[in-house]
Amino acid sequence: MIFVDSNMWCYYFDQRLPEHERVLEPMREILKSEEIACNTIIVMEVAHYLVRHFTEKTARKKIDYFINLRNMRIADFNRPLMTQTLDALLEHAYTDGLGGRDATVIATLKSLNIKKLVSHDDIFKRLSNKLTLELIDPARTTPT
Repeated sequence: MIFVDSNMWCYYFDQRLPEHERVLEPMREILKSEEIACNTIIVMEVAHYLVRHFTEKTARKKIDYFINLRNMRIADFNRPLMTQTLDALLEHAYTDGLGGRDATVIATLKSLNIKKLVSHDDIFKRLSNKLTLELIDPARTTPT
């Protein structure tokens, strides 16, 4: 299973972004071959981006496609996941600069025992060794 962060979905859905071309084929491959995970916070973040940058009709179509992917598991942001998120935030905010939404990613990774993350966020690059995480970043223009 692989977790795909919100920025990758935004790059994938918005062909106007410079990162779109770099992530298009890797995301297509992930969509074809992987079981994907995200959480309800990521869904809302992606939906918010789409609503802000596309017409209602286009945003709705992209959101429907996104939330109905057959190979994607969406973890509910419930009380146990919130507690794990708060633990991650407290553990990494002061020393590593982790923010609240990214803490939900870490909590979801741990709760689903996922070791692969697709993201363009530098915080995950900094934390990948601490978290024994394989970070995949097709949007990066220089090798990691």
